[in-house]
Amino acid sequence: MPYSLNDTIKNLYINDLTDKFSNSYEFRLEDIILFYTLKDSEIKKATIQWRVTRLLELGVIQRIGRGKYAIGKYQKFMPYSTSQIKKIYHLLISEFPEVKFCLWSTECIKSYLPDLEVQITFVEGIGKQSSHLFMHLWGQKDGVVFYGLPTNPSKKFSKNIVVVRKMVSGSPLLESNEIMYPHLEKMIVDLYCDWDKIYPYKNLTFYKFFKKIHSNFTINESKLLRYADRRKKKMVFVKHLQRLKHINS
Repeated sequence: MPYSLNDTIKNLYINDLTDKFSNSYEFRLEDIILFYTLKDSEIKKATIQWRVTRLLELGVIQRIGRGKYAIGKYQKFMPYSTSQIKKIYHLLISEFPEVKFCLWSTECIKSYLPDLEVQITFVEGIGKQSSHLFMHLWGQKDGVVFYGLPTNPSKKFSKNIVVVRKMVSGSPLLESNEIMYPHLEKMIVDLYCDWDKIYPYKNLTFYKFFKKIHSNFTINESKLLRYADRRKKKMVFVKHLQRLKHINS
């Protein structure tokens, strides 16, 4: 006979668990194992694994990295298609059906990017394929298209721009409605690398942006640091995460 929700909550010790870890920025699988072992010294590993799965399903805890958890429901960020993205996708897929590329626009996080006066749509292709994508879009003579992000696009242009560039190997990507998008973790690291071009003359710190978006969405720290390492920025994000943990501890 299956457990009722009340029985499930009782067997998972949800109230005790949230009391135990609610003030922790993060905790590990070893901490959960210890928590349940102190409740029942004869508990089996398979039982603890089942409980962790149920806690995730119920939104009691969320996975924030490999073997890392936090209290609360997973807040998933999902890039969405703008009219510009849809147009670019159809232009490129009809010409390069076998080429892998990803798309995203600053419009989907504009509330987290203060004073960004122009929306930027990024198109990323693998290696030399990126130059072919650029030439095709540039040849359409429809809008402003660059190969690489120009310095201070907000000052130079009064409308949306398209930026084509090479995709960094190991980029975390996801597919939705046939369009390939970057994971939020990739967007965050790429924005850090572009920050001085986006805000060259303004005293707007990247950390403020990171702190705000981190408080609204779940960031997979393992994925973030892996990609940051690909871009040789791992220690920057290690320090940002440590700073956030110190604030929340």
